[in-house]
Amino acid sequence: MAIEQGLTLPQAVDRLFGIPLARHPVLRNAVNTLVKAMSQAKQLKLEEESLASASGRNRWTLPRSELIGLNNAILLHGVFGEPKVVIRIFSQPAERRQHAEWARSLLLERQSVASLGLISRELLRFLDLLDSAADLKQERLPNPFENALPQMGLGDYGGNLLKVLATQTAALSMGDSMMVHYFNGELEQAYAAAIGLQTDNPLLRQYRQLILDAYQEAKDFDDLLDAWR
Repeated sequence: MAIEQGLTLPQAVDRLFGIPLARHPVLRNAVNTLVKAMSQAKQLKLEEESLASASGRNRWTLPRSELIGLNNAILLHGVFGEPKVVIRIFSQPAERRQHAEWARSLLLERQSVASLGLISRELLRFLDLLDSAADLKQERLPNPFENALPQMGLGDYGGNLLKVLATQTAALSMGDSMMVHYFNGELEQAYAAAIGLQTDNPLLRQYRQLILDAYQEAKDFDDLLDAWR
């Protein structure tokens, strides 16, 4: 019985999105970083294959059974930007629901979907599936991006949707700005927005406290490092 060979990352991305990674180095670097983080967190499985070559070097490939997981990870990375956020969405159902709620609020209620280069019907399906209990390793998220993946850095995307929204901070409420900065990995800016935020919205209050706690934890760690120097 023949053993089915895995796919290299360029082969996998080409099969999923029809994009040749060799022509898009920014996307290639983003996907490599994402897959490495997902593999280390045991959310994607890579296999080492021996190459019949004089160099004796091996290569890492993705089993075909992991294609759906890779598809979903790349799309979520295009929205939320940070590999660590994608990992939490895959592994923590409560955070997955929170991120889905906020993405729905930010992308549908406060922004023009068309202006962000999104396909509205696919975005609705994307958000509905993200907000469900569907297995992200078994059920494929639809692609809401019309022309290109955000990680390609083309046009107005600039890396991911939250970076786009971060450039529009003046048009966002303070709560929106706080969340954009938080999801974009900008903890100091998120903290500054959280300090000035007064709201009765339970989701915003929850994230405000999460950001305040995360900032204090990071500050305490920095103080500890300073004390050891």
